[in-house]
Amino acid sequence: MDAEKGGAGCLIRTVHRILKFIGKYAGRIRLAYISTFFHSLLMNVPTVAAIYMIDLYLRGQLTVMSCVTAAAAMLVSFVLQAVCKNISDRLQSGTGYRVFADKRKALGEHLRKLPMGYFSEGNIGRISSVLSQDMVFIEEQAMTIVADVVSDIFSAVITTAFMFVLHPLLGAVTLTVEAAVIITAQPCIKRSLGEAADRQAAVEELTSAVLEYSEGLPVIKSYGLTGESAAEMRSAFRKMKTTNLSFEEHIIPFETAHLVLYGIGITALLASAVWLMQNGQLSATYFVGTILFLFSVFSAIKHLYQQTTRLTIMKSCLDRIDEVFAESELADSGTEHFGTDGYNNEIEFRNVTFAYGSEEVLHDISFSAKKGQMTALVGQSGSGKTTIANLLARFWDITGGEILVRGTDIRKVPLSELMDNVSMVFQKVYLFQDTIYNNIAMGRPEATRDEVYEAARKAQCFDFISALPYGFETVIGEGGASLSGGEAQRISIARCILKNSPIIILDEATASIDADNERCIQAAMAELCRDKTTVVIAHRLYTVSGADQILVLDNGKIEERGTRSELLALGGLYSRMEAANA
Repeated sequence: MDAEKGGAGCLIRTVHRILKFIGKYAGRIRLAYISTFFHSLLMNVPTVAAIYMIDLYLRGQLTVMSCVTAAAAMLVSFVLQAVCKNISDRLQSGTGYRVFADKRKALGEHLRKLPMGYFSEGNIGRISSVLSQDMVFIEEQAMTIVADVVSDIFSAVITTAFMFVLHPLLGAVTLTVEAAVIITAQPCIKRSLGEAADRQAAVEELTSAVLEYSEGLPVIKSYGLTGESAAEMRSAFRKMKTTNLSFEEHIIPFETAHLVLYGIGITALLASAVWLMQNGQLSATYFVGTILFLFSVFSAIKHLYQQTTRLTIMKSCLDRIDEVFAESELADSGTEHFGTDGYNNEIEFRNVTFAYGSEEVLHDISFSAKKGQMTALVGQSGSGKTTIANLLARFWDITGGEILVRGTDIRKVPLSELMDNVSMVFQKVYLFQDTIYNNIAMGRPEATRDEVYEAARKAQCFDFISALPYGFETVIGEGGASLSGGEAQRISIARCILKNSPIIILDEATASIDADNERCIQAAMAELCRDKTTVVIAHRLYTVSGADQILVLDNGKIEERGTRSELLALGGLYSRMEAANA
């Protein structure tokens, strides 16, 4: 682990990892190394020119021409420094933004292929943190850090080499101090790596707490619990503060130690130069050269180790991004296609079992539905209704058994083909911050405007949309916030009507709707389900009284099945449920 190795090697490995992470753009950064090297070299030209002038002066050979030559050399060096800096900046400028434009698209594509279970295990805060914190930090810092680290390494090497040119003893003193800095930096880097991970975890925890509080704010305010319910968020803020302060407090002693080492190094260089000159081993010119370099000789390595904090945080960010990308995707290698004839059932579950981790929640589920039939799933909360519906849409892969659509295992067909054949209407509707027209057209992007309008009419939402100031071009708030629950639900049904999939999954859409909207939504759903094979998660038993079959679930098992009249005749679990809901 890098945390164990630490030291300058860790910084270099992190830079190498950044270059590997940015992939196809790494060539631009490596090309920038060349201009960075020459920029570092040219930065020393004015000092060398000054030493040259002083040498001529001490020997009595200073002329106007030599002054002009030195001035021209410095002017040329400044111009070339600007050119090299410009080339370096052009090669690096915008690379971080290009990289993360691609990475965000790749992350979106990856998330689309993850099982829904990943999004119900408290990972929403992690995803939000990765997108809003980790990626943004690397996007804004990576190219600068890479450029600074490379420039600092080049500058340190060049300066150390020049001190050896002045005198081997001066070079040895410089190298000794730099080695001492590197050795004392190792525990600092190790500690920083561990605390950077804690810091990013605290960021994730804070993001989750803020999201949870924001989503529940309407309920919290209605019960006057804004203070009590914010306790978790306040705790997350306190933890974030404590983590950040601890991070800084543990860095300060090492930075202080480095400042002491730089002071000792400068003193040692000065003392060595004086001793060498007194013993005739260092000319006056080289002594002056040493004085000129004295206060900048350690500036490169000093700046290099000031990058430690940013680099360790960056490593933690890279780790967290890699963890999300490492999550296993649902297999999508199917090459078969759903049948068009020769099958008996539109939908069939054969001895299906399913487990969340090690806990099995569905046990030997078997049922079938022919084309055009309605199957209702009823039962207490946690009985497995929603899990069955989600498995049909392949939000997860089953643990055992088979789920077939028109005689073909859904795992053997491409996910895109399965999604073309299934539409879902959720109880909790989500609409995007876009026009109403685009929210409906999402069901079938190639649909004509007339087809979108017709879908809206069938979903009982054409009239209220037309009454809006901008009609179908009205932009709605994220999540449908600017619409009532019933209006948002009807727009989501219009989207499904437009999609026109043969299989419909309904998480009863009228469970929390007022009576007027309920009538409209019932009419819209009747239109949506016409001639379709429908699976309904029923919360109100009377809404599925006409279902072709009702499956009564309890603790992940089908306890009863049949039509309403058949189930009432049994006098079992369904009868008791209906009596309780009467």
